[in-house]
Amino acid sequence: MANNWKSIWEKRSLKNEALDSSDINALFTELKRADGFDVDGELSEDALICQYEDIKRRLLKDATKPVSSVYEFGCGSGANLLLFERDGFKCGGVDYSKALTDIAEKVLKSNDILCGEAINAPVEPCYDCVLANSVISYFPDTEYAAGVLEKMFAKANYSIGLIDVHDAEKKDDFLTFRKKTIENYDEKYDGLNKLFYRKEFFEDFAQKHGLKIEFSESAVENYWNNDFVFNCFMYK
Repeated sequence: MANNWKSIWEKRSLKNEALDSSDINALFTELKRADGFDVDGELSEDALICQYEDIKRRLLKDATKPVSSVYEFGCGSGANLLLFERDGFKCGGVDYSKALTDIAEKVLKSNDILCGEAINAPVEPCYDCVLANSVISYFPDTEYAAGVLEKMFAKANYSIGLIDVHDAEKKDDFLTFRKKTIENYDEKYDGLNKLFYRKEFFEDFAQKHGLKIEFSESAVENYWNNDFVFNCFMYK
């Protein structure tokens, strides 16, 4: 399953003129396009920037010490990290698509962008916040996901954010909706399944590691996926 998705990400590209843009928000939007988000449809630039602000606020929530660095598992083209760098954060990331990490290396100041599997990401150096946005639903199974969570826990000084996690309780509704809106869905998405999670999976992890945990709804206005996903934040 993961390899089938990877073949799609390796075909992604960035419009050359986007690299010359002095408008950070516009570049952010084009990077999201490269990552596969439908910025020409329901996802507006404003909605995606509002989501970023919500993620940043929740990652920093209740911190008693300065929080100044962010690492992203599944960083893709570097869209999220671009805005974190703009806001003064030291950033790093890992993604298994060379096509996307090549873009990230061009647009980011960071010298800590790695092309590789999330499960193989090094735990050093540590970062204050560790993030995975719209990524873990593409993992092959929960055993792999548990291994990545352990890496995220080891790498984070303070907080962990998991964004747009597909909800196992909404799986049937998700599939029904997709089959209604996409002609020949089963054929087009053959071998391109998504992994759905129960909230208990994260609650058990948080309890095991003594973390505070909070769930939130998707913060992307008018996004069709909102009804089928949740966000999870954990704090040391």
